[in-house]
Amino acid sequence: MAQVQSSVFMPADGTTAVDKLPSAVINLTDWKLNIPVAGSNGFSKEIVQPELNTYADDYFHVNAAGDAVVFRAHANGVTTKGSTYPRSELREMQNGGADKASWSIASGGGTHTMEITQAVTHLPTQKPHVVVGQIHDADDDVIVFRLEKKKLFIDHNGTAGPVLTSNYQLGTKFAVQFVAGGGAVRCYYNGVYVESYPSTATGCYFKAGMYTQSKTTEKGGREDKDDANAYGEVEVFNVMVSHDYAHDPSDDTNSCLLPHSTSNKPFSTYNILGLQMRTPFNGVVIRNGRKMLAQ
Repeated sequence: MAQVQSSVFMPADGTTAVDKLPSAVINLTDWKLNIPVAGSNGFSKEIVQPELNTYADDYFHVNAAGDAVVFRAHANGVTTKGSTYPRSELREMQNGGADKASWSIASGGGTHTMEITQAVTHLPTQKPHVVVGQIHDADDDVIVFRLEKKKLFIDHNGTAGPVLTSNYQLGTKFAVQFVAGGGAVRCYYNGVYVESYPSTATGCYFKAGMYTQSKTTEKGGREDKDDANAYGEVEVFNVMVSHDYAHDPSDDTNSCLLPHSTSNKPFSTYNILGLQMRTPFNGVVIRNGRKMLAQ
């Protein structure tokens, strides 16, 4: 059960926060959190379960409206051991937060889905780049949703992929979704299919929140332009994760149905290659001669 604070948490920026914990807005059971301040090992501090259920701070708290969790990471923040950039970000766990999640995108590895409903509310000043949703494998990111100035797009481990919008306005709510499995990651934006990115990565897990792609100094002493007060910020209204280890996305017709959509467009479905097929007839879609009922 979600818990509520006994007193109001007041962010350092002076905004008024409601009397809630982040765990009252987002189900944090199978997550851990990294924030851009030093932990006991000198790297980014981790907050794990059960502490996470009763945790809030300047970098992770409920917004003034009480309907979203604010994730903030400033440019001079402390990073994780394997990164040069700061974050206030959730890392997927399992077994009630006791163990790190680890799954495969390859055929036979099942279906793994994450949808985030969110709004980016602030970008770093000189290098306005942030990441707001990831699939990471055992070594590196596989695919991410990334915003650079006004361009919101999908990034394939450092290579720019499809542009979702070239005119993103800060504060605009949107939904993104990964459906991974069967040798590919299917990506959706506001309930509409975008692409199917081939991958057989293993040791995978989801990440959600703010991963600011700007800092005051880079490796080797090269200076970045952003100052210590620059930061990235996102409000996350909901993040949903599900796993079906018994079926790849292409194993049955139901797996081709979008589990959740915030789109007002007509119901759509997709074949196993990710090719879009639109316009249902009375809630029934024909795929390869087989009927599927819209759920």
